[in-house]
Amino acid sequence: MSAPTLDTATVTVDFSDRFERRRRRWRIAGIIVAACLAAVAVWLIWFSPVLSVKEVRAVGVVGKQAEAVVSAAAIPMGLPIARVDADAARAAVLALPWVSAVEVRRGWPSEIVLAVASRSPIAIDGTSGRAIDAEGVVFDASGPLAKTLPKATAEGDAMVAAMAVLAHLPPDLSARVASMSASTRDSVDLILRSGAKVHWGSADQADFKAEVLRALLRHKHDVYDVSAPELPTTFSAH
Repeated sequence: MSAPTLDTATVTVDFSDRFERRRRRWRIAGIIVAACLAAVAVWLIWFSPVLSVKEVRAVGVVGKQAEAVVSAAAIPMGLPIARVDADAARAAVLALPWVSAVEVRRGWPSEIVLAVASRSPIAIDGTSGRAIDAEGVVFDASGPLAKTLPKATAEGDAMVAAMAVLAHLPPDLSARVASMSASTRDSVDLILRSGAKVHWGSADQADFKAEVLRALLRHKHDVYDVSAPELPTTFSAH
């Protein structure tokens, strides 16, 4: 009587089948776990109070300006940070006349930061008494304007040019300017605190014109014309 034999091929196939079934069960279990984790993550980010707004603050401004920015953004406390409408908040803050730029930042896990750049007045509109910034934007200032700011009378591109001239004047010259006017972008005039008038022209060649004007001011005249700085002229009534 012969000894029993083991069919190696059958054993190998049976082992492979069991291994494949086990690997398939682990794969399914892995998919289920991943789906559960994804669902939990979605819930945490979009619906859970864990990652919700607990503080809204403004940077770049202080005091009443910061309060006005936070109030304008109107971001609800308790709202999940991921669901904050950053575009709407940004548009609302930009509607404040003295704000030139704003960025809405999500400070995980519970903070919204409003980074604000405010307009800085460099002149006063001679018609309305409102503030004007270096870009020629006329706006309502958030506080009283300095009495030393020059008054400017211009509109549109002419106002933009006038403010470009003022913004690029060296401090020693800008301090002498009492008022400005312009009918076009190429016809900016300055009235100095001494009463003298300066025909500046366009905002081009600002550094050259400033250097020429500084030299001309060493001698008292009623009118200084540096619109063509290569050929400056002066005029005195007497």
